[in-house]
Amino acid sequence: MGTHTTLRRIAGVLAAVVLAPATLLATAGPASAEDGYKYWNYFQVENEAYAFAQKGPADTTPRDGAVEGWRFGTSTEQVGIEPRADLAETGFDQVCEGTDSGDGEKRVAVLVDYGTEADAPGGSTPVEPTAYCAVVPEDASGLQTLESVADVRTEQGGICAIDGYPASGPCFDTVKDAQVEKDQATVAFALPAAATAATDSEAPSDDASATAGDSTDEASAEDEGGISWPLVAVIALVVVIGAVAIPLSRRNRDS
Repeated sequence: MGTHTTLRRIAGVLAAVVLAPATLLATAGPASAEDGYKYWNYFQVENEAYAFAQKGPADTTPRDGAVEGWRFGTSTEQVGIEPRADLAETGFDQVCEGTDSGDGEKRVAVLVDYGTEADAPGGSTPVEPTAYCAVVPEDASGLQTLESVADVRTEQGGICAIDGYPASGPCFDTVKDAQVEKDQATVAFALPAAATAATDSEAPSDDASATAGDSTDEASAEDEGGISWPLVAVIALVVVIGAVAIPLSRRNRDS
């Protein structure tokens, strides 16, 4: 083997070593974020906090007094997107107040959050977040519980729409490089009519407040030394009776 051939081989090996990292850098793409889905996320409330459901609604049986949550939006498989309901204001007691159940039935609070305009398909407008009190048989599943209070469109076991939202589109819409919003501000949920009526009945009416206020004002006036008109009338009556009685007494003595 000649000297020139040996030198050319050594030069080739060195070039390969130097160029290999450059080749790897050129062929490697940027790290991609986790893909997500835009769909109806399903939650249960446990210990006054949201828990991302580990089973589908058809395979879940909520207990009497449970709170079920639904939220339309973009999330990943690991992290769901929670309903924006304040559980202190939309807990079971608040949602199901004024609603009774019969024998063999249970009550379940259902929170439905239709999401934000950013997640609204096709520029549609999200429906107002609403809370329902479902009265269903004791063995009703999560899906049956939802269907008892809202119109539900399903496909192959997936929840595609609740009360017609979204109006069309797939049940699970893939979103590349999904960005899941966290710590979103809570919003007001419309409560059932029965719960609203029960709350209103506990508040004092305007007439009752006015009557109580008038009584308080009168008592305050008396306590503070104000004029008591009934007492004035009694005194005036005594004076009149005395003015009439004195002349009559004198006439009787003269006669």
